[in-house]
Amino acid sequence: MAAATRHLEFFGFSDDPFRLTPDRDFYFPARGHAAMAEAVRFGLAQGDGFIVVLGQVGVGKTMLMRMLMAEMREKECETAMILSPLLTPRQLVQAILHDIGFAEKSLARASLDQMLRALNRHLFNLAEKGRKLLVVIDEAQNLSDESLEQLRLLSNFESDKSKWMQIILFGQPELERKLSQPNLRQFAQRVGIMESIPPLDERETGLYVNFRLSKAGRADMRIAAAARRELHRATGGLPRLINKTMGRALLVACANGGELHRKAVREAALSLRLGRKNGIAARLAAMIGMN
Repeated sequence: MAAATRHLEFFGFSDDPFRLTPDRDFYFPARGHAAMAEAVRFGLAQGDGFIVVLGQVGVGKTMLMRMLMAEMREKECETAMILSPLLTPRQLVQAILHDIGFAEKSLARASLDQMLRALNRHLFNLAEKGRKLLVVIDEAQNLSDESLEQLRLLSNFESDKSKWMQIILFGQPELERKLSQPNLRQFAQRVGIMESIPPLDERETGLYVNFRLSKAGRADMRIAAAARRELHRATGGLPRLINKTMGRALLVACANGGELHRKAVREAALSLRLGRKNGIAARLAAMIGMN
């Protein structure tokens, strides 16, 4: 038995309940996440050119992004996902074309104008079939002003009645400040929806933990109220930090005989250097992208 998974076998889990990868099978529809998903669906249905989803590091943006992308694909909407937005305007257009199937070799030789004309033709052909392109950009706060302007110009691809392409930007709170700059006012005017995903409250923190325990094969296992309060204080309700803390708490509980109580959560939080005063240390850790 591998040391890294001994505690999982000890508790009888069929899967790791607190892995950090955004597994859609473990999606928990917290109130804030569900509300954001509905807002995005509304914006897409309305034909908004730009939708902006904001949230702290670790709040669950990537999980929500993957859920929505899968949903849009099922609705026969072509999708392109950009995960590394540190791109020049030309590289950005190139990345979009590459993600929807254009050959990398042909793109390497093409000028920006040629790529834009190719994209326009592709969007027109999609529209003829009653489809559109959804472009999703993660970590969008890292986009340069020039690349944001290029995205604004791409949003001009449309017919008299509808957009041929819609764009969702997922980013940290500084993206909102970036878009409020005077030089980006034309871009900001095209944003139909800009909303933030809130952290989980204390009650949702407990429900989230219990949900993941159940999904991993232990529906009978529940976090106690005192442990839940400790967990929420330490993590500020950020799912990534909840997962990190609970993963460590299971190790502590396994070493101490199997009780997942407040002391195990507190010891786990302290080992991860998460503070208890209103989750301040947790929020600071999230802001700096603690691993």
